[in-house]
Amino acid sequence: MKITQLRYFSAACKLNSITKAAEMLFVSQPAITASIKSLEEEMGVSLLYRSKRAVMPTEEGERFLQRCDAILEDIDGLTYEFQNISKVHKSITVGIPPMIGYFLFPKVFSQFKKRYPGINIIVKEAGSETAKGLVKNGELELAVITMGSTQPPALNAEILGHTQLMYCVSKEHRLAKKETIDFSDIVGDPLILFTSGYYHELLLKNRFMQANITPNILFHSNQVMTIKGFIRDNTANGFLLPQVIEPEDHIVMLPFKDPLSINVAVVWRKDAFITKEADCFIRFVSSRFKQASSDK
Repeated sequence: MKITQLRYFSAACKLNSITKAAEMLFVSQPAITASIKSLEEEMGVSLLYRSKRAVMPTEEGERFLQRCDAILEDIDGLTYEFQNISKVHKSITVGIPPMIGYFLFPKVFSQFKKRYPGINIIVKEAGSETAKGLVKNGELELAVITMGSTQPPALNAEILGHTQLMYCVSKEHRLAKKETIDFSDIVGDPLILFTSGYYHELLLKNRFMQANITPNILFHSNQVMTIKGFIRDNTANGFLLPQVIEPEDHIVMLPFKDPLSINVAVVWRKDAFITKEADCFIRFVSSRFKQASSDK
């Protein structure tokens, strides 16, 4: 087993394509195909489902991918620990929505800096829709966003995890004792929502239209703490991810019977070369997001 085989397999799984993996890694498609085939023969199992249009890991391939990425992360970490080329600190520009940044990134950034002291992360806070645009036009190298099941145009996306928007109310709210709710239950409720540029704004707009409801929006804010304050004081209700709610917030989270499902993903331009620094970040944040989600 060679490190290059692991990198080829990981790239093919992330992009669901041998061709795209070859383009990203600047090697020939036959080289990646032969390398993965050799890896499967060595392991004695089939690692990929193959079709004319895409590839995806088998059940055994999923297990192998987890171990593969952990090994590559350790190798990259070892490299950056003992090599600081020309003493130059390299930078990555990353866009992050407020809710994702709130529950995940303070700790993750600290851990990343300890693991890769030679990589500087430049963070821009932006809603998912805004961040996608900044990545497309080259102003950001990467962005961690919330999205649906559709692949963003002109972008590659690696899904980090799955979650759902919850309807958040105070403990005194009339719905606080319910287990699940419908949109018809919240008609007339005063709402505090994020401003434009966020994926969940589009998701909520579609759901309100489907339910033929005009939302009673009192406020807009991009600050998670401000939104939680209005909810806690029973001034307005909002839609938040469960990962940002802590026990001391005294906020009740209500899921919808038809869930407001959301994917969290890291995205980058399809036509952009992924630097080693960016690849390190993608692997690191993927493993830490899964860990943070399971801890909740």
